[in-house]
Amino acid sequence: MNKSFVLSASIIIIVSFSAGVFTEIITPSENLILSTQLPSIGNSILDCLKDDFLTVIAAIIFSLCVFSMPVVALMAIGKTFSLGFSAAYILSSSGDQAFGILLAALLPRGIFKIPAYIALVIISYGTAKFVKRNYRNQAALQKGALPYLSNFLLCFLLMAISSILEVLLLQGVL
Repeated sequence: MNKSFVLSASIIIIVSFSAGVFTEIITPSENLILSTQLPSIGNSILDCLKDDFLTVIAAIIFSLCVFSMPVVALMAIGKTFSLGFSAAYILSSSGDQAFGILLAALLPRGIFKIPAYIALVIISYGTAKFVKRNYRNQAALQKGALPYLSNFLLCFLLMAISSILEVLLLQGVL
């Protein structure tokens, strides 16, 4: 994989996380209160997994349609922007529990999801290049698609691990 592409994807995601933090800082949030009432563990995990699954399926679809591949990068930017916004919001509104909630909610995302988002953009780029190169060769598409699909599955697995860990840690903290 092209190292400059990996570096640029990483920088874009870091900038979007920082933009989310900055946006929350400049937005007044005195009247907002963080709710500590969570749904059951099972419902929380299913909601997170459904969101992760839809993200990966959308990335696969947008990667196969070469002109839509930049949408995958926009999805990753939007998700990391909201992650930065959430981090700053939790710190500004939770008082005593803020650090514990922040660690429980964002540490799994930082360890698993952000690298998975970067990998999703890179895999989508590789898939779009592969489809563009072989769109007329049906046999090459059938034989060569399996490694890309397994990489998408690995991204989903990382996101699922992050979601499960996040829900379990949040239930323990709150």
